[in-house]
Amino acid sequence: MKELICSTIERNVVLKCIRDHKRLDLRTIDETRSINIEFRAHPGYVSVTLGQTHVIAQASCRITKPKESRASEGHIRIHLDMSKIPLINLENWKHQEFVQELNGILEQNIRHSNCLDLESLCINSGELVWSIKIDLIVLNNCGNILDCANIATLCSLYHFRLPEVSVHGSEIRVYSSTERRARPLRILHFPINVLFAFFIDGHYTLIDPNSDEERLMDGFFSISMNQHKEICGIHMGGKLGLKKEQVELCKKLAFKKVLELTDRIRQVVTDYYKTIEPITHAQPSIIRIDNDEDEDDDSSSSSESEDPVLIKPEIPLSPIENNVSLLLMPDLDNLSLTDDVSTMIATNVDKLTSDLENDDEHDNE
Repeated sequence: MKELICSTIERNVVLKCIRDHKRLDLRTIDETRSINIEFRAHPGYVSVTLGQTHVIAQASCRITKPKESRASEGHIRIHLDMSKIPLINLENWKHQEFVQELNGILEQNIRHSNCLDLESLCINSGELVWSIKIDLIVLNNCGNILDCANIATLCSLYHFRLPEVSVHGSEIRVYSSTERRARPLRILHFPINVLFAFFIDGHYTLIDPNSDEERLMDGFFSISMNQHKEICGIHMGGKLGLKKEQVELCKKLAFKKVLELTDRIRQVVTDYYKTIEPITHAQPSIIRIDNDEDEDDDSSSSSESEDPVLIKPEIPLSPIENNVSLLLMPDLDNLSLTDDVSTMIATNVDKLTSDLENDDEHDNE
């Protein structure tokens, strides 16, 4: 975070309030601003406000190839966009550098902390995986964009729903929500970021600084923790060093806020899916079962039984269904038979006819 321009009068007023253990927005030195979380109808779309700082997040997914070194893990990317707001008080207009710094901290807090189980994003090991992208847009900046963007990212991941996928050989099918209920992402923990600001050679410490306090702080200390007291990331900046006692104090204050925000995120997402109207999902058109018995009974049809049999649920197997083509499965009422099945039926009919004729001759004798 770069040094910002501030007038002398504003500097004197803010620093006087800090010396008196007061703040311009009537908060205490260890009190954060109110947080408002709102979800939209689209999964993964969330709007978060921290005081008057406003950030929206949208999660999206696509199927891509995995990395060669991690063939069974998916991807997650975070992109922060601050083009909607002007930052004219940055020295030398280093807007892009400021955005890259915040984006790097978010990448370390979210992606490098392994809060999302990347192996659960694997579709076919070594071939296809899901790639999750979080797009963050800052609509208003009143200080502490980092914490607000961090909360928006976690809410978006926890609110997002991933479509179900089935793989049959080289064919991949992505089910819509009317066929199969989309599944949530597997979130292992919530690495929540808490920002502290230091003033007057580090003698005064504030949590969640606003825009006026950010322009006057001598340094900042950002710590990311989860509910298990595990530190996921630490970032420092400014003109001063910190003592061990100051770091321990920040750690204790941050852990209290982490527990509160973790419960808050879980609760708001749970309440959202309870209040929305439940969607009736139809039965999936195809499912996969094994066909081991048919292979043992008829070794001559081994080439046909190598592929998995796909049928509708709650329908018993029959010789006809065991030879149904995959492309004809969505509607079992209009099934076409393969040549082998037609030949098999014709053979069975001829055999039955010959048996009846033999019975008639025997009766006549």
